[in-house]
Amino acid sequence: MAARRERKSPLSWLIEPIAERDFLESYHERRALHCRHADSDRFAGLLTLNRLDEIVSNAELPRSALSMARSKPPLNRSDYTFKNGNIDRGAVIRHFQRGATVILNQLQLADERLARFCRALEEVFSCQVQTNVYLTPPNNQGFNTHYDDHDVFIVQISGAKRWRLYEKPVDNPYSGEGFKSGEHAAGELDEEFLLRAGECLYIPRGLMHDASSHGDEPSLHITTGLIVKRWADLMLEAVSEVALKNSKFRRSLPPGFASPDHDAAALERHFRELAREFAEQADFEPVLKYFRDTFLKLRRPALRGALLDAAAPPSHSTNYVRRPHLQAELRHNDTEAVIVGPGGNVHFDLAALSGLETVLSGEPFTMEAFAGLEEDQKVETIRKLSAFGLIERAS
Repeated sequence: MAARRERKSPLSWLIEPIAERDFLESYHERRALHCRHADSDRFAGLLTLNRLDEIVSNAELPRSALSMARSKPPLNRSDYTFKNGNIDRGAVIRHFQRGATVILNQLQLADERLARFCRALEEVFSCQVQTNVYLTPPNNQGFNTHYDDHDVFIVQISGAKRWRLYEKPVDNPYSGEGFKSGEHAAGELDEEFLLRAGECLYIPRGLMHDASSHGDEPSLHITTGLIVKRWADLMLEAVSEVALKNSKFRRSLPPGFASPDHDAAALERHFRELAREFAEQADFEPVLKYFRDTFLKLRRPALRGALLDAAAPPSHSTNYVRRPHLQAELRHNDTEAVIVGPGGNVHFDLAALSGLETVLSGEPFTMEAFAGLEEDQKVETIRKLSAFGLIERAS
């Protein structure tokens, strides 16, 4: 299979001049990284204040797509929604005037540029990537000191924010193991700095932080979240697979185990025995395959242009190419070839296998890549690849 086309890594774009290897070895899930860039417009292609104004004022937003926050005095959702739960846009603007932060949750679901950005990072990290957008008025603060349960890249679009980083009370918290104000103290201040337009800040999950806008203009930034699978998730799935084969794992805890006089030592001996059997019987490859397939299938397909392409039938001279940042695997058996990718499995005639290998290589191709198919089958194969967001016309 030919090598895929070279392209700049989105991670490098965020963290330069730090090298990717240095980031993964020294910063990832360990400590924060402030990436200073001289170009204030470095990330302007992702989002602008005008684009955000258009979305807030005119776009049809689901109820969950917009929220607001203010450290003091705090806001309730009812302060900026109607009685039926719909967003009161006038109230949103009014509270923004009074110092509240406007938050657009998972804007990548509605904005193609952010969707492409997320797909590119998903290719790097093999995890779900989401974007929440924050617009904070001048000299205001949306949230009190807290930590997040997922790693984030803060991409500053315009304005500036003063960030304060503290200690890490929880090392790599679980998803859902959220910050509790009465339980987790901020600790000593570790770093304080301005994040200016065109700069990026990486914060690992569990690191306490807060931020407030700085200067005379609003601060607009994108919080890019990495929603990862943990080793514990994989191990739990492996235990479930072992339990399907070994009935010992499916037996109930003994009657009376909660009684104070129950033989706890016997319980522990049985627990250790099961742990040894798990270590012997756990099958790593099927569990990894399940996680890999689930990740590939749950990606959103990139379909921009596919509807227009459907109106222009493919010809022998039309060049196509694999979609950028497409994550997919080609598999086959004795009867068919299957591409496992965004949205699920896409099935093809086995005679298309060689052509599909060319498709996933990343090199441009024409219908003639499917030499083993009849003419009408070539056309339908190209149309199917386009319809499911696997290919696009080469520019």
